[in-house]
Amino acid sequence: MAEEAKPVLQKPPGYRDPSESSPAPVRPPKKAQLPPALRHPGVPSRRQPTGRSCCCCFFILILVLLIVFSVSGGAAYLWFKPRLPSFRVVNATSPMFKVTARSDGTILDASVRVKIEASNPNEKLGLAFRGSEARIGAADEDGMVEVGKGSAAAFSVRPRSSTAMIFAAAAKGLMIGDAVGTRLKARYKSKDIGIVVELSTKVGFVVGGKFTPKILIRVKCGAARLNQIGNRRSPGSLPKCDLRFFDG
Repeated sequence: MAEEAKPVLQKPPGYRDPSESSPAPVRPPKKAQLPPALRHPGVPSRRQPTGRSCCCCFFILILVLLIVFSVSGGAAYLWFKPRLPSFRVVNATSPMFKVTARSDGTILDASVRVKIEASNPNEKLGLAFRGSEARIGAADEDGMVEVGKGSAAAFSVRPRSSTAMIFAAAAKGLMIGDAVGTRLKARYKSKDIGIVVELSTKVGFVVGGKFTPKILIRVKCGAARLNQIGNRRSPGSLPKCDLRFFDG
């Protein structure tokens, strides 16, 4: 008879065969790192300083400086009470004013000299003027007939004082309308011709020897008639000079 098969013995739990190599230990998976805000719920996280705080400080500094400058400027204005200068025509002469009617048109040859007074009404501030330029002409219904341009050098005016500027202009062979020439010729003979001046300059204040930035001003003096100039009995009859800012 064939030999009966021997039953295979079951290995006890936890049994390891000494001939087999031991398997490598399995490491547990790493836990995912959570953001700092979620590691400790309910506890505020400590943030590193960012550029926002710097911008906030810079804004506050600028605001404080603006307030300081505003208060200082307001106090200085109340103390000095700055005022711009006033102008008036004190003299105007035209030694030559010749109108010639020709076959090809009417020609004007003229020379004009104007004296303008600049007054400083401030009690604590001086005024500094840059070089000035003036357009000088004769008044007419059709508009100013420009004789020419004159200039004056820079100067300063002390508080509560005035300084005179002299402008001279001349025209040679200036072509004008026939009707305009006829009117101007008649008015010049009767000394009823009006001299118009348009002045442009820059002016700034003087405080303790320091000069502020200058601003552009334009001055337009109405027609000063030759029969009014030199009339000491009625100096108030002379036209006023209007001051304008940044008028192109």
